[in-house]
Amino acid sequence: MSQLDDKLKDLLVREAHLKLSREQLRPIWVTKEAELRAVETSKPRFLPIMGRRAKEEYQARLAAAQETVTILRNGLQVIERCEPHIKKMIEEEIESALREQCEEYVEALAARRQKEDWVRCLDRFGEKIFEFTRSLGNVRNVAVSGYARDRQAYSQAAVQAFTLAITAAQKVDEEIKFANKISAEQQRIMKQNGFDTRPLPKLPETNYAVWVSKISALPLAEAQDQFDTLILQTKKTYDTGIPELKGQADNVDVSQANEIHNFLLAAWEQFRAEIAPQIFSGDTERNVAETERMLVEGARKSVYGRLKEQPDGTKTEPPIPPRK
Repeated sequence: MSQLDDKLKDLLVREAHLKLSREQLRPIWVTKEAELRAVETSKPRFLPIMGRRAKEEYQARLAAAQETVTILRNGLQVIERCEPHIKKMIEEEIESALREQCEEYVEALAARRQKEDWVRCLDRFGEKIFEFTRSLGNVRNVAVSGYARDRQAYSQAAVQAFTLAITAAQKVDEEIKFANKISAEQQRIMKQNGFDTRPLPKLPETNYAVWVSKISALPLAEAQDQFDTLILQTKKTYDTGIPELKGQADNVDVSQANEIHNFLLAAWEQFRAEIAPQIFSGDTERNVAETERMLVEGARKSVYGRLKEQPDGTKTEPPIPPRK
């Protein structure tokens, strides 16, 4: 109980009484609804021509059954209106408490945000692989010009183009390693703090720089085949591979968000168990009525209690809310 401040404890008590009230009212409502249907179906066929006393007796039974059902329906409707607001308030309070008191929760939230760094890295990877593909096309074209077939030697311009392509490939390889480092670090932090979630996707290691270096030592005909294979691969990565990776990352992010939220829900269940011994059915009716008044008053202050600003900048008092 030391973990619960007064506000959170009060909200948890209100939630418990709302739940208890529903458990008390619903079976009675179901029974009374059935009794109302029975009264309605037992209406005498010749009631219009029956005596006054018979009519009055039937109408009295029908009115009493309808009144009981209406009271029970209204009680359940109060619960249905109040519960979502109370639950939202409780979740906000627990979220605040976990951020202040639970280091594991805070670190998991921070780790989840690493997805933003990973996406930025993937965007840079896309830029680098586009530039790499363009440099491959350039070196493939330049390699033909000035190629000494008798010596199987490339021209100086081709050698320079190979160098530029290798440099572009190294930048691609670096982005892959950096993205995978972010994924591994996020997974490490998550596991360290008890969250067994799916990791961000890892980009396949490529060693494009080594590949281009090997091509530069091949005869022209073999080199051209290798260029075609490599360019086809990089284009596929750019056109479909990157969007697929982003989609996978989005799915992982949803999974991690659910895992972190489940941590909050587990704390919520623990807090419910802590206040359970303090919930007595004799307090339920009063507590539910107080909860309804509290929410109605809060709504009036937030919706009707403010001045409304007009398009011209002037402010007017809002209308008084209708009374129930």
